[in-house]
Amino acid sequence: MRAITLLISMLLVLFSPAQADEPHRLMEQFRQALQQRNSTAVAALFAPDASIKVTLLLEQEPPMVVSLTRAEYLQQQRALWHFASDYTFTVDDLETQKVEQGWQLTFDQKERYLLFQEALNRDNRITLQTEIRDGKSVITAIHTRTRQW
Repeated sequence: MRAITLLISMLLVLFSPAQADEPHRLMEQFRQALQQRNSTAVAALFAPDASIKVTLLLEQEPPMVVSLTRAEYLQQQRALWHFASDYTFTVDDLETQKVEQGWQLTFDQKERYLLFQEALNRDNRITLQTEIRDGKSVITAIHTRTRQW
């Protein structure tokens, strides 16, 4: 009987509303940090060993795959914010999936900006992989498919 009570307690914790809200909370923190162009807040959401893989789909060229470290990703984000003007983005269609160590968050992100007087557009399909580390949900990987024109 004690084992059944323990099992039920564990299931309640795993499937509690707080657990279900975790991916949405992390996604909102990520969106706000990007919106505010706050690299410190973005960095705080990532595990130190996070990996980033970007597949670039350019118009007439074969796809290009780029792998980045957390530091390289943050550097690229800061450079975009510094050199781009009229930077706007939207995030749509968040899909969440519970995985063994945390959550998988998949969403569409559309970006528009001017870079050196040229208007650029990017449509991204992004998947964030998260884990609970030290009691906190952190991003451990990003996989992005980016179409730019």
